Amino acid sequence: MAAESPKQGSALERRVPARLAGSTVVLLMCVTGLLAVSLLSMKLGAVHLSWNEVWSGLTSDSEPLARNIVWQIRFPRLVDAMLVGAALAVSGALLQGVTRNPLADPTILGVTAAAGLASATVIVIDPRVPQWAIAAACAAGGLIGAGVLFVIAYRGAVSPVRLALAGVALSAFFGAAIVGLLASSRTFLQTSLGFLAGGLYGSEWRDFRAMLPYLVPGFAAAILLSGRLNILALGDDVAAGLGVVTDRTRLAILAVVGVLTAMAVATAGMVSFVGLVCPHLARYTVGSDNRALIPVSALYGALLVSIADLIARLVISPSEVPMGIITAGVGAPFLLYLVRFRE
Repeated sequence: MAAESPKQGSALERRVPARLAGSTVVLLMCVTGLLAVSLLSMKLGAVHLSWNEVWSGLTSDSEPLARNIVWQIRFPRLVDAMLVGAALAVSGALLQGVTRNPLADPTILGVTAAAGLASATVIVIDPRVPQWAIAAACAAGGLIGAGVLFVIAYRGAVSPVRLALAGVALSAFFGAAIVGLLASSRTFLQTSLGFLAGGLYGSEWRDFRAMLPYLVPGFAAAILLSGRLNILALGDDVAAGLGVVTDRTRLAILAVVGVLTAMAVATAGMVSFVGLVCPHLARYTVGSDNRALIPVSALYGALLVSIADLIARLVISPSEVPMGIITAGVGAPFLLYLVRFRE
């Protein structure tokens, strides 16, 4: 093999720092944007607060009204939005890696619908069911959905193509089951719109406490599996030669996706397209190394859902529209762009 010329080496040395610098700038802008959205979320809503009232509401009980609005309503909703967005974005990054399909995300592959069916079932059985029970039911539904997806796609080995096709079919089946279940319930009109479109109306600290025991191990497992996901991208034969048990790794990744997606569904309903858009933005920013792609996707997901929730609260204030309408308005054109212009 010919030795690298001095010109080639110097060009490579210039490109790598330039990419790192560009990625750092984008990430700093993203963090700045997240901070700005957080401040606006504290200030704006059906009741507009001054910056002094926002600060007082966060730090003291001197103004009971501001304290209740900021600390009990807006701040937990903001935190929940960030966690929901991060969970969906990481799930999308994992699914796109494990299927080697740029169009994969939890909604398209049926994991969202599986968790949603479990949530709809417990809500129809008992509309007053506590949030921790909804979260547990969604986790079980997400894991079962991921397991069914794996079993259907398995035929001696798991093919990424079969995994994607099985996911699309399961998404349609579970989605129809959800609509049928809610339509047969007396609570249909009250629950269907917010749940099916997705939104954070009424989100509280109890949602955060219900999600946390599942999200912490879920995010940790996603980071730990990112190295193996890089190896899977080389192909099953190469991965097996490097000591990775491919099918077990895929099953573990699907289990993590099931848990993360389930927590998003338990809190915000069936929010779509976050898991599709954010991994592509992260891949454009930091490249295809999943060790960086996954945490950056989480950051983009937190930002996207926070912005979408803020817009949903303000567009027809004092009422609000389902947040999923905003994410679909961003994600659907992006999906069409991928189908039309990307190979």
